[in-house]
Amino acid sequence: MEQFIYLIDDDQAIRCSLSSLLATMGWQVYSHESISDFQQKQPQPQQLSGCLLLDIRMPGKSGLMLLEEWQRQQLKLPIIIMTGHGNIDLCRRAFKNGAFEFLTKPIDADLLIETVGAALEHQRLLQQQHSRDRELTHKVSTLSAREHEIARLIIAGKSTKEIANHLVLSPRTVEAHRANLFAKLEVNSLVKLITIYATLLT
Repeated sequence: MEQFIYLIDDDQAIRCSLSSLLATMGWQVYSHESISDFQQKQPQPQQLSGCLLLDIRMPGKSGLMLLEEWQRQQLKLPIIIMTGHGNIDLCRRAFKNGAFEFLTKPIDADLLIETVGAALEHQRLLQQQHSRDRELTHKVSTLSAREHEIARLIIAGKSTKEIANHLVLSPRTVEAHRANLFAKLEVNSLVKLITIYATLLT
């Protein structure tokens, strides 16, 4: 998925300078003068890809308010907080509410590029993990109720004979179900089976 940088700052000069700087790295920047402008033009934050550069103090809704709002909604887009009035309390509140980084203006160009690059890589890895989880969820959804039951007993360390006795099945039937569920999940070992279920339960 293509990534973008969303910049929100009420200072036009800062928006222009940061947009120009980030563009030199080949990054596409969408700049906004306020959070209300951002929310009007980007109405579905859960579909955004990339990172957000956010001034913490602006007229109207503040950057901290947006950060807290997104934290409640469990949105995962990395947010880099920018402020010209940094203090320990603001920094603490920002990180408590999920900020990726906290930068004080004037922002060093190299530090900004390094931080944005790290945020974009973080988002890329999150997207990859989300894609893998979706694929695993789909594979697990193809299992029958019996195959789910047998998978959980296998993970619990039960032998084929113990599973057969527990479910009142023949060992051959248990082995057939085991072969089917391993094929559907595309695994060939108990370790991989355990990994799939552990991933989906965390």
